[in-house]
Amino acid sequence: MRFRMLGSLLVGDGASLSRIRADQQRLVAALLLLEAGRAVPVERLVDELWGERPPPSAAATVRGYVMRLRRLLGGDPGSSLVTQGRGYELVVEDGDVDARVFAGLVASARHALTDGQPETAAARLSQGLALWRGPALADVPARPAVTAEAERLGQLRLAAVEDLLGVQLELGAHAEVVHQAQRLVAEHPLRERLWAQLMLAQYRCGRRAQALDAYLRARRVLVEELGLEPGPELRELQRVILAGQPDVLAPAHRGAVAVPARARVVPAQLPAEVAAFVGRQAALAQLGSHLPDQADRRSPAIVVIAGAAGVGKTALAVHWAHRVRDRFPDGQLYVDLRGWAAGAPLHPLDALAGFLPALGVPAAEVPDEVARAAAVYRSLLAGNRVLIVLDNARGPGQVRPLLPASPGSTVVLTSRDQLRGLVARDGAVRLDLDVLAPRGARTLLTRLLGAERVDAEPEATAEFARLCGHLPLALRIAAANLADRPRTTVAAYAAELATGDRLRALEAGEDADAAVRVAFERSYTALPAAARRLFRLLGLIPGAAIGPRAAAALAGTDDAAAAVLLDRLASAHLAGERAPNRYVLHDLLRLYAAERSGVEDSSAERGAALDRLLDHDPQGVDPDSPAAHRQHTPSR
Repeated sequence: MRFRMLGSLLVGDGASLSRIRADQQRLVAALLLLEAGRAVPVERLVDELWGERPPPSAAATVRGYVMRLRRLLGGDPGSSLVTQGRGYELVVEDGDVDARVFAGLVASARHALTDGQPETAAARLSQGLALWRGPALADVPARPAVTAEAERLGQLRLAAVEDLLGVQLELGAHAEVVHQAQRLVAEHPLRERLWAQLMLAQYRCGRRAQALDAYLRARRVLVEELGLEPGPELRELQRVILAGQPDVLAPAHRGAVAVPARARVVPAQLPAEVAAFVGRQAALAQLGSHLPDQADRRSPAIVVIAGAAGVGKTALAVHWAHRVRDRFPDGQLYVDLRGWAAGAPLHPLDALAGFLPALGVPAAEVPDEVARAAAVYRSLLAGNRVLIVLDNARGPGQVRPLLPASPGSTVVLTSRDQLRGLVARDGAVRLDLDVLAPRGARTLLTRLLGAERVDAEPEATAEFARLCGHLPLALRIAAANLADRPRTTVAAYAAELATGDRLRALEAGEDADAAVRVAFERSYTALPAAARRLFRLLGLIPGAAIGPRAAAALAGTDDAAAAVLLDRLASAHLAGERAPNRYVLHDLLRLYAAERSGVEDSSAERGAALDRLLDHDPQGVDPDSPAAHRQHTPSR
């Protein structure tokens, strides 16, 4: 498409699109586009631009605008903008203009609906509506012709939205229609079709009282604004809802996703709490602020607990969920999405296959497509208060089908990734979880080892916790290993950690899921190759922090690429940004990175990386980075 009208005006040659900076030139382009296929006289263009008082140079100015527009369209005077007598004609095909593409998709959708293909109709309507970037011709100066066309296109858009809601109702996506229609009736309160769609969707979701309340609100608006009673469609729908007629509960399309009435089921899927949970008071308070009755919400609360492997994300989520379970009378759902497990992450359809039976849908009736299963899921959650814990999420695409559409429910996710897409697009709030403070680490060891053993060796206990990096997983594994050796002192075990293979020591027998090295490995292998290489090289340096410039020297790349890689490591919680552009590795992660470098990088590669780091411009080095302190260079 070389012309975009559905939003700000953009024109181009097919390879790229540009916004026309000058208002008057933009108006000329819009007028020619509105009359595409017909010559527009220069006199009319002058009149639209300057009205009754054009300057003497008006015609020449218009010719200049046309010449620049031709350049934007590819430079060939005969390609699309031609001179016709004393005017200009814009020659276009239907596929050149987004408004015409939109109209074609809407027409095709309506034909598909007539032919009994609602899924195809929904897809084409969605495709057409996705072309809109804002109000039509939004940045074109207002003139009667422009205003009239923008209004016409806006009405077509609204009619297409209503068509799509109608198709979604036919397909049984009632909860989604409720969510969209509530917003639309607020924006267009005089559209009776929207009110009817909202009422029907609410009724089919089992929200009869809300459907009747919607009718009363619609009637009040129509009487106050127009002095008219609701039309026959709304009045008949109110009568049907009052009578409770069952036939309107079922969608018209026989292949639709219907949610039959079932006995009320209250799921309780939370796993048992982790033993000896300590600390995290600030995080618990932040989670509590997202309870459904803490604010007037129009959408479900979504909280992402993000942090490094072993930092205690699952423990926090499950502990908090048990504390507040009584605030969710309609149940609690839990699933381990296995985003960082040894095998493939859990598919959203498999997660829904666990949720829907817990909500009362027989396993044999669970749809075998993600979209249909998610529609049933959202419909069952509509109007309810359910706590949903999505543990170990890999990415936004795995999570989105599992999010409810209506307020009342709360979703808590845990992930080693920051899941920035959910924050940006879905309104999630992220809670970044760090290692325990020294006091919290001591409290945890007291719970695991006993107060007598810890109080007898306070300094050794502090060193024990430091060698575990205050990482909850490492503390629990080390404490479990020490508990099996009652005659070994805390100081002696700490000495073993300090002088031996610390990562090997932080393993709990044959349990692969209780090993710090394995937890780190699963985060590491998920990285792209360039990020893995930089992570390994960071394990070679002893400095406290490193910036993009020093990292670029270490990796042999440019500053911009190094900044991107450091950001990727931070997003995966394999590095921490302690200050702007200052990145650090947790002590245990540094050990793991050095270990991986010893396996995957040759001695020559490691030496060359350190030489590059030490030889690069000290002016660009973070003062705390190792390149500023050559005396700390490790031997190789």
